[in-house]
Amino acid sequence: MYRVRIAYRQEGPARYVSHLDVMRAFERAARRASLPLAYSSGFNPRPKITFAAPLAVGMSGCREYVDFELEKELDPAEVLDRLRENMPGGLVPYRAQAVAKGPSLMSLVQRNRYLAVGEAPEGMDQETVAAGLERFLACGEITVERQSAKGLRRKNIRPGIHSLAARLEGGKLYLTMELKAGSAGNVRPDEVIAALGRELPLLPDVFVFLRTALLGGDGRLLWDMKGDVDG
Repeated sequence: MYRVRIAYRQEGPARYVSHLDVMRAFERAARRASLPLAYSSGFNPRPKITFAAPLAVGMSGCREYVDFELEKELDPAEVLDRLRENMPGGLVPYRAQAVAKGPSLMSLVQRNRYLAVGEAPEGMDQETVAAGLERFLACGEITVERQSAKGLRRKNIRPGIHSLAARLEGGKLYLTMELKAGSAGNVRPDEVIAALGRELPLLPDVFVFLRTALLGGDGRLLWDMKGDVDG
């Protein structure tokens, strides 16, 4: 079997599409494109299509990844072209590369990088932002509440905030953050904004989020895309 990795953007109206529907959209596009998909064994065979990490509903992504297992070798450029012709709007494959067998994409993701943009409160200046950010990052513990099957629980997200920076420009506040990902200790960008509101007069509901990169445990890009095909 052969594996082809695709980088794609999820933008515009597609940011309101659930991850399950994104998975279905790629599967339908692959079928329409007549890709020679490999299937799992068992009672209910499924095409071997794996994603790096779900994207939260309402969030855009500019460097998302999906792997296709194929029964026969195809030029990555051909796979890319076929997919692009059959994808719905807002899901935009733009790079492809053949990759060797190895761990699943999802198991490799250890950090996510985000950009959050929102209206800055009137009178806020860069000095105020810098001071609030310094106080926030100096906290040894930053607790948030999460809903679970057993009700609300409190979680300290400070260990999962690897970096956080802010700038003011044109009346907007731009926050870049690198946060822990994975099944244990993951941190969401909306949680960071809400918690930061304890130090700065923010309006969490006005922020929009873009995931800009998925990273491994060493903080490097999950896929450097060397030798890839750019569509």
